[in-house]
Amino acid sequence: MFYLEKDYVKITLMTLTLTLYQQYLHMELGLADNTVHAYQNDILSFLLFYNNTTPNCIIDDNKIVSHIKENKKIDLTPLIKIESNNIISFMAKMRKDGLSIETILRRLSGISQFFNYLLLEKLINVNPIEFIVKPKKWGKLPIFLTFEEVEKLLNYRDKNIDIGLRNSLMIELFYSSGMRVSELISIKTTDIDFKRGIVTVIGKGSKMRVVPIYDKLLTNIQNYLPIRLEKFIKNSDNGYLFLNRYGNSLTRQYIWQWIKSVCISVGIEKNISPHTLRHCFATHLLSGGADLRTIQIFLGHENISTTEIYTHLADDDKRNILANFHPRYK
Repeated sequence: MFYLEKDYVKITLMTLTLTLYQQYLHMELGLADNTVHAYQNDILSFLLFYNNTTPNCIIDDNKIVSHIKENKKIDLTPLIKIESNNIISFMAKMRKDGLSIETILRRLSGISQFFNYLLLEKLINVNPIEFIVKPKKWGKLPIFLTFEEVEKLLNYRDKNIDIGLRNSLMIELFYSSGMRVSELISIKTTDIDFKRGIVTVIGKGSKMRVVPIYDKLLTNIQNYLPIRLEKFIKNSDNGYLFLNRYGNSLTRQYIWQWIKSVCISVGIEKNISPHTLRHCFATHLLSGGADLRTIQIFLGHENISTTEIYTHLADDDKRNILANFHPRYK
């Protein structure tokens, strides 16, 4: 519950049903589930910040979290009073917390979308983010692993043979395809064409793309399928290629924690995540001579400007395609 100033109570209370906003993101904008979830987290993080920094606008943090997760109604009357300086303060807090410019921009995009929805519903008169000059992206390079470090990950085997096989396949797919973690955990056995040696993945914005798989990895996946059926399938088969021991699809959090633990086990001290292997894919291709346009297609980037962050290793004299340059294809 919000507690408002006495002179502010006269304003007609407005209540936003977050379910309607979620439906708007899904139906009107056609956004994918992961994007909608990210936008909701953006709203949550801002509401909690606004609550903690704004006098006479008190909210129970636990309640707002549960409301967001359960899509319940929340009294958002105080949002009428939000100004650009509140957003700027939130940006400063994110920067102080060590968030990258890219993350800050993405969160601002999610929050701005929320205010645009409030405008559409005539609950506010202006989007406070419109008057803010967005920070520019800096030219920092993503963290990536050397060939030797990637080999350490590829050669790691879990004590549990079945889980070890499953995990080694995930590492191989990450590094040889440049998939996002959300794309990898969404792969179903029916998405793999063993005759053509390709896998169909669904990327951001529910966009579909085809990724090639080299022969050895394709064979390893075929050898894994009977083990998947015998060791990982429980009551029913949901079709996902990679399952946990209960027969459910894996989560991004599990894979993030697992890769962290593997890095510790093999002596890699870099602060990496599943996305690091995507950076490795692009960086190692460029260092081998692949052209930027080809890498853009494999990564599923809508704009080549997103791919250009890797051009620090590009060699204009060497142009070719994935099969010729990726070390795992040789």
